[in-house]
Amino acid sequence: MMSTRTMLILNMAFIASLSAALAGCGGGGASAGSASATSVTGTASKGLVKQAKVLVCRIMNGTPEPDSSCASTTTGSDGSYSVSFQDGYAGPVMIKVMPTSTSMMVDETTGLDIPYNMTMRAVAPSVSGTTTVYVTPFSEIAANAASKTTMNAASINAAMAAVQTAMAGLGIDLSVMPMMNLKNDATNSAMLTMQSNMVKQLARVSLAARNSGLLVDPSGVPCYVAGTTASQQIACAVTAMDSMMSGYATPDPVKMAAVMSALMTQNPTSVSLPIVQPNGAITMPMVDMTSLASMQTAMQNAGMPANTATGMMTTMMGGMH
Repeated sequence: MMSTRTMLILNMAFIASLSAALAGCGGGGASAGSASATSVTGTASKGLVKQAKVLVCRIMNGTPEPDSSCASTTTGSDGSYSVSFQDGYAGPVMIKVMPTSTSMMVDETTGLDIPYNMTMRAVAPSVSGTTTVYVTPFSEIAANAASKTTMNAASINAAMAAVQTAMAGLGIDLSVMPMMNLKNDATNSAMLTMQSNMVKQLARVSLAARNSGLLVDPSGVPCYVAGTTASQQIACAVTAMDSMMSGYATPDPVKMAAVMSALMTQNPTSVSLPIVQPNGAITMPMVDMTSLASMQTAMQNAGMPANTATGMMTTMMGGMH
């Protein structure tokens, strides 16, 4: 018969071996030495998209995982979203911003909220630490292009580069925040110029959707005729813009020319300009983007010092496309 001391030693040994076994097989996903969590954050804008469902989907074996397996969240009132991969996933992803019954988006040309009734996507070649991805009609073009082939880091990078090259005349940079950020970029005139330019180009999409006969639905009907509401017209225009890429890295020259002409012939003046103030709050003043005085006033009211705004606005106005 074992002594009490012997039984105690055996029990302790069993517990130690069981703990080691659990650690070796993950113990519910928290194994020793496992990768740190990664995250994907960003802003969805056509203009700012509020209360929309966001799916961030791993791209596995060349295609996005099923929607039911994707990390999910909802955009805030500023269009922001954020999800985490607790297992430290570091591969390519597709982000989908999908409508719900309460989803709204800002029409930059009026400042009014209108229903958000489409899906916009973006792709990223890899996730590392905190990866920022902005979802706009322009990122949707790149996501649609990347979907035309096996999706991996190389093909995603090629699709994004091809879209940016094709839309260089509009100054499109998919990595630029679609709002002006005085909290983080208040002294960076180059970045603020690109941010204000992105807002201007998004406004052009709204204008083209209801004015240009070059953006058409699949039947060839102009979007301003095919859509009876501003939301429907914009959704039609975004789909039409998708068609400009015939392959994952190859624009269709005729369709690209039509899209570029439709956008470049629009001249946004009064635009609801989203601005992140130094304290992080969001303002959306109506600004005449062709007026130095109007832009300067908006920046000062949002918290930019007057002496900074005076010099910076000239640079910004000259840098917008």
